Amino acid sequence: MGAGERPAAGSAIERGRGAPGARRVVTKPVILALGLLAGALNAQQIDTARALTALREAQLVCTADSAKLWHESLCGPIAVVDRQTHLVIANDTVAGRHYLPLNDAFVLVLPSNQFIANTSFHWGDRDWTLVALPLPNDRYQRISLVMHEVFHREQGPLGLRAVDELNNHLDFRDGRTWLRLEYRALAAALQASDPQTVSGHAKNALLFRAMRRSLYPGSDTLETSLEIQEGLPEYTGQHLAMQLTGEGRSRVARYVLDYEKNTPSFVRAFAYGTGPALGVLLDGLNPTWRDDVRTTRDLSALLARALKYQRPKSLQAAARRSAAQYGWTDIDREEAARDSARAPLLRDNRARFADGPTLLLRQSKDSLSWGYDPTTMLAFDLRTTVYPWGTFSAPWGKLEVEKNGVLVANDFSTIRVALRAPPQVSERLEGTAGR
Repeated sequence: MGAGERPAAGSAIERGRGAPGARRVVTKPVILALGLLAGALNAQQIDTARALTALREAQLVCTADSAKLWHESLCGPIAVVDRQTHLVIANDTVAGRHYLPLNDAFVLVLPSNQFIANTSFHWGDRDWTLVALPLPNDRYQRISLVMHEVFHREQGPLGLRAVDELNNHLDFRDGRTWLRLEYRALAAALQASDPQTVSGHAKNALLFRAMRRSLYPGSDTLETSLEIQEGLPEYTGQHLAMQLTGEGRSRVARYVLDYEKNTPSFVRAFAYGTGPALGVLLDGLNPTWRDDVRTTRDLSALLARALKYQRPKSLQAAARRSAAQYGWTDIDREEAARDSARAPLLRDNRARFADGPTLLLRQSKDSLSWGYDPTTMLAFDLRTTVYPWGTFSAPWGKLEVEKNGVLVANDFSTIRVALRAPPQVSERLEGTAGR
């Protein structure tokens, strides 16, 4: 079915017209505000066509899936939002909120205090999917993005939510090197058709993972947690995009290779690359793995079980032998160059955050809202991370970072801001969230 077709009757879009007997009284100021928003739409300031297409594609996906993938329906409320105006194009309405009809969708205004990011959020009396404009031009990418965020909305009820762990070891040379080799082995497995070849590359991916984790004790727990939290949503998005577009495993392989080559930082982002690769490989090796992951909660352990993989006794020797076929020499040279290029930045960050005057903001993770690019983060050490830019809100107020970055504890308990102090000032200033 085409992306521009109307959803079937009885869909989530149709249900959004409100409960029987519900009344919405629109006052003149609200009519004026909505009129101004309608003017913005007509002036093409907001890409309504792509937003509507994305909502229709999501409806096609969830209808075609019919709860087969996760045994739960993925149909539900989705809000596509413009960051500047907080204007929402949605497939449903919110009780007590004014709206305008727009074809088979609705125009609403997101609350001004709602943090805008690709995520799930609570609005009215329900959990929603929130996706920010602009959306990708490519249909596969657009479906994958939207359905990734749809899975986040359903992740809690599915019992598949996990701690959003940072993996700072993946910003260091050895961590990055063995991760990049794993990406390449996973992509080779996805590109292969012969079962024995698939198995060989997949086992090498597990070998490189084992080698990496042997260098950083405790990294297995951190990586596993982020693969559940972000790897499963990315797998879900790409699995469903494959189904609707007819793309095959080679599309996922190309994505993984591009991700390996062009992602600046894997600290908070590595699972976006491993998750879809592991999931699609498991689809072919063990079709019931999505039931097993609810209890095992470790994608690589499920893959090892499906392949009957045994870790070699001489791990380092085996890993180095297998690494050559995936471009070990080139990766090692690139990572050495990256280390050299990053050295001045690391020295500057240490001078600002460890040696210079700072403002320390304290808060609980539950009280903090934040937005940032997960592919730009820089490990300061194994427990704290530099966010080059972002927005952070807590009871102490709102912090907007446009350059130079802030140093954030990985448990989000503190945010350290470097201060430009006059000469001979070396003290630290501290602030505690709360009243």
